[in-house]
Amino acid sequence: MRMRKKKNGGLRLERCRELIVRSRGELPRLPVSLEIGCGKGGFICRMARLHPEREFVCCEICSDVAVLAAERVIREGIRNVHFIVDDAKNLGSYFRKGEVEEIYLNFSDPWTKSGQYKRRLTYRSFLFIYKSIMRDGAGVFFKTDDERLFDFSLDEFAFAGFELRGVTRDLHASEFAADNVMTEYETNFSSRGIKINRVEAVLPAAANVSFRPARESDVEAYIIPAFEAARGYLCSRGVDQWQDGYPDRAAVEGDLASGRAYVLETSGRAVAYAALCFGDEPTYAEINGAWKNDLPYAAVHRVAVADGYKGMGLAGQLFSGLEAAALERGVSELRCDTHADNRSMRRHLEKCGFEFCGGIRLANGDPRLAYQKHIG
Repeated sequence: MRMRKKKNGGLRLERCRELIVRSRGELPRLPVSLEIGCGKGGFICRMARLHPEREFVCCEICSDVAVLAAERVIREGIRNVHFIVDDAKNLGSYFRKGEVEEIYLNFSDPWTKSGQYKRRLTYRSFLFIYKSIMRDGAGVFFKTDDERLFDFSLDEFAFAGFELRGVTRDLHASEFAADNVMTEYETNFSSRGIKINRVEAVLPAAANVSFRPARESDVEAYIIPAFEAARGYLCSRGVDQWQDGYPDRAAVEGDLASGRAYVLETSGRAVAYAALCFGDEPTYAEINGAWKNDLPYAAVHRVAVADGYKGMGLAGQLFSGLEAAALERGVSELRCDTHADNRSMRRHLEKCGFEFCGGIRLANGDPRLAYQKHIG
């Protein structure tokens, strides 16, 4: 149910400005415990009083919800709670890896209409964001009265490499009831005899997303299937790119031999691939436009994300790793090209900070759009 807009909500939230985190630089003492979706603030206030030694942050997308919780924190004189009024998909701009000790998801919107499942806070794209900011061994504590959402979430947690602990479909009759801190929704539901589902999804070190050089064992198991999936994806969208069998095993073998093959890995699986090529790229010598500068650069080629892992922000993490690898070699410029119709790749490049420079042609004469990014 959508909350009615609060009268003078903006002014009221401004009065709570000392609690509002607007950028990473305004975060309280790290690490923090994070609640995503704060309701009226009952849960986080109880947790903060129980654990005055800990710092709590609530991420709430709706300012009219956040203002009620923030006013309650001030009214109750609680000093270890702050608020991020933003979409949870942007948490990576506030936190770095290891800065979140636990995450609480309490009675999140189940988004039951057809096609809305990607908006659920336990959908895999959100889980990969959580993984990028949680410490090893941290848990996502999830409670819901919706059994379909619970079943969906258990599958998504497992897919993302979390270990499931303390699973119960009747929290208040379980061994976990004694330490349970109830929310406003939970109090209402339990008074009506509605059973509460609960799980702690723990992040093992092996489930983290890591950037590393590719290995020969990755080729047939992960990289070639990723190329095939990308080929099918492009074909389904009418994009005439990679439809001639390139890139193939020979291209990857060449990357491996030259030390330019890299992957993202999670839960022991390589889920994204790219080649980082140093030295002048012959097809970049002529451009219908202009490169940003003539400094030494590394070219990014053969970018692919494994089937089932698209839409999780992995391309951004892959490019971050490539940037770090380039800087280690003393190179502060990245260049890349893609097909004009490959809108997905173009969006990724622009989102990662690449700027369009003009058009180039491959060795066979096919046109491509060229991009560059300064990373120094």
